Amino acid sequence: MVEVRKFSIIVTTHNRINYISKCLDSVLQQTYKNFEIIIIDDNSEDGTDTLIHDKYNMDFIKYFKVKFNDISKVRNYALSKVNGDTMIFVDSDDWIEKYLLEKINEQDTQNDIIRYQAVMIDDDNKIREEFITNNFNNKRGIEVLNEFATNHEIYSPLWLYAYDVKFWKKNKFVFPEGKLQEDFAIMSLILSKTNYISSIPYVGYKYYRSSSSIMRNSNYQIQVKKAYDVLSHCDNFYNQIIMKQSDDCIRSNLINYYMSVLKHKSSLLDGKDQDAFLKEISLRENIWR
Repeated sequence: MVEVRKFSIIVTTHNRINYISKCLDSVLQQTYKNFEIIIIDDNSEDGTDTLIHDKYNMDFIKYFKVKFNDISKVRNYALSKVNGDTMIFVDSDDWIEKYLLEKINEQDTQNDIIRYQAVMIDDDNKIREEFITNNFNNKRGIEVLNEFATNHEIYSPLWLYAYDVKFWKKNKFVFPEGKLQEDFAIMSLILSKTNYISSIPYVGYKYYRSSSSIMRNSNYQIQVKKAYDVLSHCDNFYNQIIMKQSDDCIRSNLINYYMSVLKHKSSLLDGKDQDAFLKEISLRENIWR
């Protein structure tokens, strides 16, 4: 096996000591060995720092402890530490299959992004959801974004892709600090700028959805903030993607998709909150169409 790329594996964590070993071990078990691991710990108080020092004290593992309380700030900080050619993001309670880096390395290096496949695993290790798309080679990102939007595919999780570092830095992608749904905020922009993207069939990522994460997501005030943050992201998409798109069909498909996302967010709100948010959607419908 010819090792072409050096991978940077970005692992962000906060109080995940019960899970992070499985995550890091899955990286260490990769058949492809040319990688670095960048761990950004957002002020964990559960002994994560001691675990990393005792068990993962290796030259190619870089550990940084910060106090941001903001996943976007954490990820932006992680980007400043990357020294590889290709990077992937792995949440600290998830894990990757052992051939993932090898499968990515086999792909054409002209790709700005390589999409792989994933499944959601629950507390009983059962598959609850699949993140699977068709296989394709060297397609324009805006075309892929259009297909994802038309088919209403879930495409925004950051951990579904490997990213060429030069491509990322050239376009100066950053995560929106202080806002939720940061994956959604950035993936449409990334895809719209992508010259070449390929999708491989390998199911290389296991996304762990615990019962505790479901409870966190049920907080109503968080749902309200998510709704308005998504509204802000969609305004940005309109200015940065839709307004610059000359293909009327793609424009229409993207507008329809983002409208459907906003209407879904409105369905999670109650009473006056829902009424106010629906008014915001109505304003966008009048402007965007």
